[in-house]
Amino acid sequence: MGELAKIQPELAAQGVGLAAISVDDPADSAALAERLGVQFPLLSDPQVRVIAAYGVQMEGQALAVPATFVIRPDRTIAWQYVGDTVPDRPPADVVRQEVERMR
Repeated sequence: MGELAKIQPELAAQGVGLAAISVDDPADSAALAERLGVQFPLLSDPQVRVIAAYGVQMEGQALAVPATFVIRPDRTIAWQYVGDTVPDRPPADVVRQEVERMR
């Protein structure tokens, strides 16, 4: 998430927004955002509804696996990366390339 925070201004200049979602309490997410310097919304999904709808709920747990989605303006998924472990996330350059490919 910290890597995405670094490219967030660049993406915002292109009209692309970022958001993150987890089961974490909003106060915990706010503290994490401050620690990482994240300026985009960190949303809370304690009932795991959105996480499950995107198919990224950890099996048997009320948690999400790390995942990154690039979503088109029509709300369809242009690209997704679903990690196997917490540190398994795509580099910011890969996300940037996928956003460019979508345009």
